[in-house]
Amino acid sequence: LSVALSGTVLARCPSCARNFASLYCHNTCSPNQSLFTNVTRVVNRTVVPGVPRLAVVEYQSFYRQRFAD
Repeated sequence: LSVALSGTVLARCPSCARNFASLYCHNTCSPNQSLFTNVTRVVNRTVVPGVPRLAVVEYQSFYRQRFAD
């Protein structure tokens, strides 16, 4: 997912674009993801035989109303 692409879609509202980018980065990079993220679906992405790899393809995020506001 490209944050720049989202910015293009949200160009009419610069603050919306910034908020979306901030939320995306928080979901992707936060060291505290385990506190607000519940993985609901993974798929097998094993490329090298004998080295199992999983990829998260669906998750739920939980935020306090104050953070969302």
